[in-house]
Amino acid sequence: MPLDDKEYWKSLINMGISKFLVLRTLKQGPAHGYVILKKVTEFTRGCCTPTCGAIYPILKELLQGEYVKAKTEIVEGRRRVVYELTEKGENAYSVAYEAWKEVVPFLNSIIKDDCSDNFI
Repeated sequence: MPLDDKEYWKSLINMGISKFLVLRTLKQGPAHGYVILKKVTEFTRGCCTPTCGAIYPILKELLQGEYVKAKTEIVEGRRRVVYELTEKGENAYSVAYEAWKEVVPFLNSIIKDDCSDNFI
């Protein structure tokens, strides 16, 4: 376990937040995998961007749990799967939002305290 590697920690954070970010993206409206990836990259300014290898397993899990529904479209001769939140997915997003809303200020206070104590 490379605890002294910043990329390790960023990867761990990314894994923890990716599902929430996918739900947030779909809260804005239906989208296919590539658009979801682009939107997550945009609203996190590239900070917490899941890879294609991570986004599709998340979408599969959300689909199996009936948090999203999927429909296939043909665009310019290419098959595209478009995902949309279900009512269950809307509820999951609301619960996740509340959980993150509680945690983020706490994390910010820890970081602020560490910065003011010159720990970082």
